[in-house]
Amino acid sequence: MSLTILRSSAVGLQEQLQSGGLTSVQLVGIFLDQISAHNGDGMRLNALISTLDRTLALETAKRLDDERANGKLRSPLHGIPIVIKDCIVTGPELRMPTTVGSHVFSKQKPTGNAPLVNQLLESGLIIIGKGNMTEFSGLKSDNTPIGWSAVGGQVGALESFMSTLGRLCSASTDTGNTCGGSSSGPATAVAAGFAPLGIGTETSGSLVYPASCCGLYGMKLTPRSTPTEGVFKLSNTFDALGVLGRTPEDLALLAEIIFNEKRRESLGLQGLASMLKDATWSELCIGMVAPTWGVAFALDKWSGSDVLGAKVEYPLDILDGTALRCGDDNLVTAAYAEFPKRVEEFISNFEKNAALKGLADLIRWNEEHPDALPAPYTTQTELIRSHDSKMTEDRHKEVCNELQRLVVEGELGNMMKNTGLDIMLAPSDSTMVSYAACAGWPIATVPLSRTESNGQPFGLFALARENREDLLLKFMQVFERDFPNNVAATEPFRR
Repeated sequence: MSLTILRSSAVGLQEQLQSGGLTSVQLVGIFLDQISAHNGDGMRLNALISTLDRTLALETAKRLDDERANGKLRSPLHGIPIVIKDCIVTGPELRMPTTVGSHVFSKQKPTGNAPLVNQLLESGLIIIGKGNMTEFSGLKSDNTPIGWSAVGGQVGALESFMSTLGRLCSASTDTGNTCGGSSSGPATAVAAGFAPLGIGTETSGSLVYPASCCGLYGMKLTPRSTPTEGVFKLSNTFDALGVLGRTPEDLALLAEIIFNEKRRESLGLQGLASMLKDATWSELCIGMVAPTWGVAFALDKWSGSDVLGAKVEYPLDILDGTALRCGDDNLVTAAYAEFPKRVEEFISNFEKNAALKGLADLIRWNEEHPDALPAPYTTQTELIRSHDSKMTEDRHKEVCNELQRLVVEGELGNMMKNTGLDIMLAPSDSTMVSYAACAGWPIATVPLSRTESNGQPFGLFALARENREDLLLKFMQVFERDFPNNVAATEPFRR
């Protein structure tokens, strides 16, 4: 039974919990055993930086089981375990630190939970672990590997995803396989059966890319549609939370829970999940760029005849995402300029420390502590670039407004508006994520196939306009129905 549970969707597990065939206590025990077997040992995935204490986890599960027995269900995900990225602050009661993958934050003491964490707990989810990540969400140094942090080490990319047996390959090996990042840990954790659900963050690709690399469904939500206080961000302009899971319905239920009150009210009584039940291709208008659009090396994915898709307007001709610029500035330089303020905000979630007030202190701390800059990753070039940014607030506003205009009122936005396109599809390692970030639009990924050269999973990115997660989920739902996921992990579930 445990193998079936480890590979089940959250909705499937909830059905078993409701029928009495399974308890949350049993569920938590099975997931904790899987974590024990393959996080630090076994396949050594390093997907989690910290795990909920077993006693506390089982006590929490028992309390939720008792509530269920008494007719109280907090949400459709009552009693379901979840992994969250370790850039989301958890308070002392959960006994898991918040590190952002860095030693400097591992030494700090949070004063309480991020509002997002409280929403999850109030909805009856069990935060079973905190996911490893690319340190500082990828803004530490040019030579920081995807999925690596000083605290958590390298998140593993399972070669079994690629139909090979039982070996582990990190993002630094010569196979070209990668776990994706920066939300590497939550994606790998869900794929490996540590939990059925995950939450990560994304500036430009940080959630949907690892979801694609791990053969999952994933969706970056519209920026500012969820509470992000107590979440480590590069930018308020471009960053958003995202959801990870095995099915579109799982994503819909989780998104509804973490939306802020304003966004939930806009959905009305129907909710996202109920919109999926009768979804059909006929209610969607879909466009797709060429398969090599925005991808440096893409031909090995598309040279076969087995890559299938929906009926689309294809190929659409738009500029690559690297063309989104305002003079000499782009999304990256705008994020650099904004980042110091975001660091100060994040530090305010911890007990006061006179030696850590801002980005300059963080850089200095790293320089003074060798374990923060272990060989061969001894630099912090991106932190320094951000600290040294000379972009003024007026220029930052100008750049962000222009980047948004280039998408919303530019070639892509006009094409979607004039042709009535609901969804734009692109390869899952393309620069479509830059369009999503600059416009402030949601973006999702669906699992599709594997590369011919090394078996790396890949999928399709799906882009919709602001607050149209409903369209993305409908697309994912009909896609899942007609193109079942055949790239899900197998090796962590062998006995």
